[in-house]
Amino acid sequence: MKKVEEDKNMKIAILGLGTVGSGVVELLQINHEKISQSIGETLTVTHAFVNDVTKQRDVDLTGITITDDINTIYESDVDLVVEVMGGIEKTRAIIQRFLANGVHVVTANKDLLALHIDELSQLANQHKVVLAYEASVAGGIPVIRGIQTGLNSNQISQVLGILNGTSNYILTRMTQDGWDYQAALNKAQALGYAEADPTNDVEGFDAGRKIALLSRLAYNRSIQLDHVKHRGISNVEVVDLDYANQAGLVMKLLGKSRHDADKDMVSVNVEPVLLPMTHQLAHVNDAMNSVFVKGNGVGEVMFYGPGAGGLETASAIVSDVMNITSATQQANKIPNQSATIVADQTARSYYVRLAEKPHDSESLAEIVANDQDFVAITTVLTPTELEQLEKTAEVLAAYPIEGKEWS
Repeated sequence: MKKVEEDKNMKIAILGLGTVGSGVVELLQINHEKISQSIGETLTVTHAFVNDVTKQRDVDLTGITITDDINTIYESDVDLVVEVMGGIEKTRAIIQRFLANGVHVVTANKDLLALHIDELSQLANQHKVVLAYEASVAGGIPVIRGIQTGLNSNQISQVLGILNGTSNYILTRMTQDGWDYQAALNKAQALGYAEADPTNDVEGFDAGRKIALLSRLAYNRSIQLDHVKHRGISNVEVVDLDYANQAGLVMKLLGKSRHDADKDMVSVNVEPVLLPMTHQLAHVNDAMNSVFVKGNGVGEVMFYGPGAGGLETASAIVSDVMNITSATQQANKIPNQSATIVADQTARSYYVRLAEKPHDSESLAEIVANDQDFVAITTVLTPTELEQLEKTAEVLAAYPIEGKEWS
């Protein structure tokens, strides 16, 4: 790393000064002494790229060149850029240029990475720089580095994650307070958890990008985003959460993936899942995130913490920056082959709510309630067997039950 080794001062440009970008500036300021002592050099933000240079921001920008002309930063002597402005194609071109110019890039842009991470990593390797992205999944939780380095002695077979704080908050309010979906969504929007158009969060697209990135690392396989199936929570009804609770189950929107090492096949999807109360993820509530990883050496590991927020996400970004400066970097990891994506055929029990009791009820192991609807837990079924049940009875709702604790 050229200039860092010469003057022990890494010059940084931040692309985007919203909540997260401002959080990066603030964290570098309040932890300046600790960071410098830890890595033996100074991190200095010299430039910031913004859309509106006149906008007032709640962070000290003294000594930082604020510009709306990206060429100003291209022509500067920065060593690293932090990209937190979002967007895909325009941002992709910007990142490509910085990498090609020998500038490290730290990004929180899951939307871009889920589509182009292999290409950008290859470009970074060609120019001997680092593309780091801890903040792109689960905000402040160090799960990327946890999988990439902390668990790299394992063959990982499964990743489960509550990866979207908005949907988790909505399900928490529906479960604990009995609110319907729309009331819970309205509250999430009032608190700033949900956008005016919440589709990206509540329909599972956001979680889908994150589970694709985690699965890529966990199994060392490239994951095509359009192969990740999505089912969101907008059609979830409180009645099903209540019935499930009677059976000792709680609903979470999970990003899920499994790797069958023998067949070298990966299943990856996002859907509402019912968990036994004994499952580690069952008590992750409100806007918190958590990731559950299973390896053949360590067994089961869970990462937990805030999935969003200015300083919380900045924590992951600044950690990436520090690791770039303080360590001899390995090449950016690029899977050597694409994953063969298959539908998850794991046999499991299901929660089902039916219009009436089916004629053939052999697949129903336990009746939960039968006052207004016919509600039951099935025996262990494959997805194909569940489809057969749905053909023989009017199924009003059906959700898989995840977790070895259920029997």
